[in-house]
Amino acid sequence: MPVDKIHVSGDARIKYQSATVNSHKYSYLLSQPETGKYRATIFLIHGFPDISMGWRYQIPMLVSMGLRVVAPDCLGYGRTDAPDEFEPYSHKRCADDIKALANHLGESKVILGGHDWGAALAYRVALWHPDLISHLFTVCVPYARPMEKYISIEDLVANAAPHFAYQIQFASGNLETAIRSKGEISQFLSALYGGKTEKREHGFDAEKGVLLDKVPHLKPSRLLSEEELDYYSTEFARNGIHGPLNWYRTRKVNFEEEQAILNRRIVIPVLFIQALKDEALPPHLGKSMAKHIPNLTLKQVNTAHWALWEKPEEVNEIIATWLKDVAFTEGRVGKL
Repeated sequence: MPVDKIHVSGDARIKYQSATVNSHKYSYLLSQPETGKYRATIFLIHGFPDISMGWRYQIPMLVSMGLRVVAPDCLGYGRTDAPDEFEPYSHKRCADDIKALANHLGESKVILGGHDWGAALAYRVALWHPDLISHLFTVCVPYARPMEKYISIEDLVANAAPHFAYQIQFASGNLETAIRSKGEISQFLSALYGGKTEKREHGFDAEKGVLLDKVPHLKPSRLLSEEELDYYSTEFARNGIHGPLNWYRTRKVNFEEEQAILNRRIVIPVLFIQALKDEALPPHLGKSMAKHIPNLTLKQVNTAHWALWEKPEEVNEIIATWLKDVAFTEGRVGKL
């Protein structure tokens, strides 16, 4: 039986809302039980290149469990502001924005979920604002501690992590020059979502980046319908791809700001859903998480990076079971 999902063309179960927090306008999807009563609020943070609608398979399930769902377009994306300078995209400042948005919605404590950059940010929200988060789940991206010594992305790629070489291209500014129109954005998104050419060639390689010579020849990914890809392309075309790519330019500012939280630990319950076929995030990266997160639940799915869409039934079951067994039985989340 197909998983119920939010329809991009219009769905009465969601509302597009906006709020100005810390001088930036944030757009977000809001969905809640029809009764208007909910046991807790859950924030869902998307990654790159995604938007709030990336959680379309998860939102109905979470609402059915009695949760109010808030899924923002992150800074630089969709209908949220997209500053040209990269400093506002630092993890600390975006974490501050998430807290301010929660407070705007009347919440002093929320459940938090994240995928890709949204997972990386979710860990930082838990570090910077530990009183805000009761429970945390992340998909694909394992926890990485704040760095005591700065390592540039170039040095990291050269000495330890060739699978992060795509980040050098993403930060370079070259992609913004090549990807401008809505049509080009559509093909760019297809490259990142797993689209292939007639010859079965991919448009993305983690050790190279986006293969611009292949991009014009890609067929759309099977993970999105034609309607969904058009919706995504329209949303990304609002401000272009410079804002989303700014997230790859914050490594140094993140390091500098996080010197203030080197000794903090995440002690709340955490669920990490690891995708075993993620080209950019091989499974060995999550091996040490339990050393640093004492209340960790680790689950694995046999998918590539877009686990939320590839196997939504399995991902939803993992999240729902964890919420029932952990979040809803500890007395820290209200009951309807």
